[in-house]
Amino acid sequence: ASHQQHTRKHTLIVDAHDPEVIGHWDPVRLEQVLDNLLSNAIKYSPDGGQVTIGVGYEKNPPEEATTDKRGDRIDNRQAVLTVQDSGIGITPDDLNQVFEWYHRGANVTDLIGGSGVGLAGARQIVEQHGGSICVDSVLGQGSTFTVTLPTGEDGG
Repeated sequence: ASHQQHTRKHTLIVDAHDPEVIGHWDPVRLEQVLDNLLSNAIKYSPDGGQVTIGVGYEKNPPEEATTDKRGDRIDNRQAVLTVQDSGIGITPDDLNQVFEWYHRGANVTDLIGGSGVGLAGARQIVEQHGGSICVDSVLGQGSTFTVTLPTGEDGG
């Protein structure tokens, strides 16, 4: 809601796949991650458009399943957050470096201000929580950032 108040050109939509996503996380630090991803989605979509925030659970792949004290397999769920925009996208050459400290995309350096620390900081926070962050992007069509976090609970 706070991000929507700062833009009239964008429509922010929350697509909650589950009514409640619970995990053992530092909410202040994860709020920094979400704030960075939403700010970037708006900033790098200068013509406006839709920004979709997806929240939900997905099952861990079978090879990542753990076992309980009895040795029974537990298919832990993981929380997934996505932020998708229809902005300028990221060049293929920059995709592998987008989460590096002080790296800025070649297609934005002279057009849009930034320091190159936001996504690197987001990655650091996510990894400190045992999770991962990745991006899919098509130049000129937009980007989707996906954060995956362990919940520390059995998904049943």
